[in-house]
Amino acid sequence: MKKIRNLVFLCLLLGRAGTVVYGQITASVTGQLKTSTGQGIEFATIALYNAKDSSIVKGTLSDSAGRFIFEKIPFGTYWVSAGFLGFKNYNSKYFTLSEREQKHHLGILSMVSDDKMLDAVTITAQKPLIEQRMDRTVLNIESSILAEGNTALELLEKAPGVTVDDEGNISMKGKPGVSIMLNGKLTYLSQRELTTLLRGTSSGSVSKIELITNPSAKYDAAGNSGIINIVLKKNEKVGINGSVYGNLARSRANRYGGGTSLNYRSGKLNVFGSYDHAFRGEVEYLEYVRRFYDGEKKGEPNRISYQNSATNEPLYTNNFKVGADFFLNEKNTFGVLMNGNFGKYINDNNTTNKLVSVDGTMISQPQTHNDNLDRWNSNAYNLNYVHRFDTEGRELSADLDFSRNDNRSSQSMDTHYQAESPALERRSVRRGKVPSITDVYVAKIDYAHPFGEKAKFETGLKSSYVSVDNNLKYDTLRNDQWVPDASWSNYFTYKETIHAGYVNFSKEFGSLSVQAGLRAENTQTEGHQVTTDSLVKRNYFQLFPSLFVTKTFTKEHSGQFSYSRRVERPDYSDMNPFRFFRDPFLYYEGNPFLKPELTHSVEVSHTYKGKFITAINYSYTADVMNWMMGQVDSLNTTYQSPQNLKSFINYGISFTASLQPASWWSSNNFTNVFRNQYKGDQKGGDLNNAITSFTINTQNSFQFKNGYSAELSGFFNSKSVYGVFVSKAYYVISAGAQKQVLSKKGTIKLMVNDIFQTRQRRQTARYENLDMTGHIRFDSRMATLSFSYRFGKDITPMRKRNSGSEDIQNRVKGGN
Repeated sequence: MKKIRNLVFLCLLLGRAGTVVYGQITASVTGQLKTSTGQGIEFATIALYNAKDSSIVKGTLSDSAGRFIFEKIPFGTYWVSAGFLGFKNYNSKYFTLSEREQKHHLGILSMVSDDKMLDAVTITAQKPLIEQRMDRTVLNIESSILAEGNTALELLEKAPGVTVDDEGNISMKGKPGVSIMLNGKLTYLSQRELTTLLRGTSSGSVSKIELITNPSAKYDAAGNSGIINIVLKKNEKVGINGSVYGNLARSRANRYGGGTSLNYRSGKLNVFGSYDHAFRGEVEYLEYVRRFYDGEKKGEPNRISYQNSATNEPLYTNNFKVGADFFLNEKNTFGVLMNGNFGKYINDNNTTNKLVSVDGTMISQPQTHNDNLDRWNSNAYNLNYVHRFDTEGRELSADLDFSRNDNRSSQSMDTHYQAESPALERRSVRRGKVPSITDVYVAKIDYAHPFGEKAKFETGLKSSYVSVDNNLKYDTLRNDQWVPDASWSNYFTYKETIHAGYVNFSKEFGSLSVQAGLRAENTQTEGHQVTTDSLVKRNYFQLFPSLFVTKTFTKEHSGQFSYSRRVERPDYSDMNPFRFFRDPFLYYEGNPFLKPELTHSVEVSHTYKGKFITAINYSYTADVMNWMMGQVDSLNTTYQSPQNLKSFINYGISFTASLQPASWWSSNNFTNVFRNQYKGDQKGGDLNNAITSFTINTQNSFQFKNGYSAELSGFFNSKSVYGVFVSKAYYVISAGAQKQVLSKKGTIKLMVNDIFQTRQRRQTARYENLDMTGHIRFDSRMATLSFSYRFGKDITPMRKRNSGSEDIQNRVKGGN
């Protein structure tokens, strides 16, 4: 009977569009559902019955505090029934609504847990691996066997339509310029620091990854190709709950990891914390062939450089989180949160650069040993407050955030120049200290006001301040003495202030839904190269409109149109003009005059049966920033520097299919065909590089009897273009299996990533006098064995807390 009644409640909420009217609509009924420990019960189903014939008058769901309300109820006698999985149904006494009592408050309704039902829910509940929602695609990492033992950066490669290159640059649907958020907060990190942070975040601490290709005005305007939000795990179950896990892995080197999380919730307090540690051994091989010419490029090159590098890159990382929620009363909630990530990353690189003439005569063969040690300590602190008004859905929230990212790098480069005579051999040795400290301050306030059930107004203000200090010092070894090297040393500071405000309004018109928003941002930047006393200031104001229109044609067909204008600001280290050498013949150089790039994006999509989504997208980016590569033939040297090209055009079509070939087999598939075109070269060249590419991503989950399950995934990336670079196609296939043990509270997993070790990057760059090919063999084939165990009572979470401001931390730049 309980199951039948709960089914009736659910059918009422999903299928009943009208309300039975018995007279003048003037009365309302309110109440609040709580557990025996005093916690509000969220998403419970509540039905209002007419006492005369026990017919259902209205149905609703409880909010995050367990509150519910029935409005516009005719006078008469009624009773209320409440149900929620894991609890025994609650039935109230009869009550009468009349002119004398037009507002009836049932008070606090205490629901008693049903342990038998809880056990049943624990056994069967499981999120799908990939969820397609109206405004985003969600990859549930906790449901993935293949995610085990990876880093957050490697997890992104498993997301549909996402690619990550060897430098950690991330593209979505073929477009670069993705903003990365952690728990809904922008990271404000440089590309180098962000890559280190994502490498240092283990998969064991990640709950899900959200892909938002066209964000609304509520989100920061940064990120031309959209936003990727990495949501870390958080336990909010009543009582004491937690989990522990550990894994062992082998690639070309050993890897291991482990962690634990603990949560205690009772009464008006929720306290939680977690810690993860991981070691990641990694060995990679790089090969570059560069061709040099005398004078203008014509005919055959007269010199060829063959560069081979082998890197040993051990990574030690630690993640921790601690926080608390204080439920002051039904309307007010206060929270504190601290996230931390610290560790070290070693890059031990041995490089041979063999320079020969076209007839094979040896010109030089320097051997370089690079030894870089990165240590980082990133801590983020958050205070958040939420006030709920009497009207359901009307809410005011505020956040204060501070984060410090302390990244310190010790570097050394030791080069031996061999010659036919030992007396002519020479040696060049440099060492450097590269400290980079980034402080981020964010204040944010948001207000949401619904107008009935079909309209909603949202507005908010946000201010952020970023301060970067990068004082790089190098020494050169001369006559066995370390001497300061002014030609390599550089002191760079950067300050950025952004004030933003937005308005967002959504309204349903029957089968048509419209959401329109406008965001305004004023940006002030100051980049100061202290070494040369060069100062570059900018102050600009920009508007970012967004529009979303959704139309439901039939039960099976719906469509959506979306438009947004977005911005991608230069990374802080990209504006630092300091030169960073990979070896004496390859260096990177920043550009203090970079301008922000602006993008207009349009997407039209169609959804069939909620399982098949076809989307057509187009975007135009002006002043696109791109790492252009050049060559100084007279010095046999190659360099990379960011520049503003004239434009970048991306258009394509994607298809998503969520299939259920059998009751035990679910399959999620994504295909994207797109064309990227880069135009213009600020240095006077005539770049016009365009390629049509496609990607295929498939994720398959298999559920078997007796707690066994398996997963098989694969993706294929065709030939693609990035600026002057053209990358060849590659594919990756991975597989894994798991078994639930110990009353299904424990899980054993065995998986192999990149079974055939096919994740290799082959690139060519031929533009003006530049002629280069490259081949990188990643350490991507990895076998992992893991075990995890959950402890504590599985009582359904009562409140989904969204702590912290919606955006913090994305482009903080280190020095290199």
